Amino acid sequence: MLKIGVKYCGNCNPQINGPKLVKKVKKLLPDSLFLSAEVPDIDVLLIVSGCPVDCATRPKFIGPLVVIAGKTVDRMPCEAAKIAEVVAEKLQKHDSKA
Repeated sequence: MLKIGVKYCGNCNPQINGPKLVKKVKKLLPDSLFLSAEVPDIDVLLIVSGCPVDCATRPKFIGPLVVIAGKTVDRMPCEAAKIAEVVAEKLQKHDSKA
């Protein structure tokens, strides 16, 4: 089971609804476990910043990272309607059992 740590920004200037987006990703990855980014032993870290400033602080984590920052995923522009699918695909690549 892929353990995904999730870290949100302060949501001061959102272009996207981060929590709603993560709910969509969860539906696309039903066999994954979504946890706080502070939990030890996560497999991948998902940073969710509501705008391109990407001010979400990063916890101490050495490993794969997927970053949503406004309408970008890992610094690449993405249509808002496709962000969840793109993120789910990137997260799945880090699942050793996939």
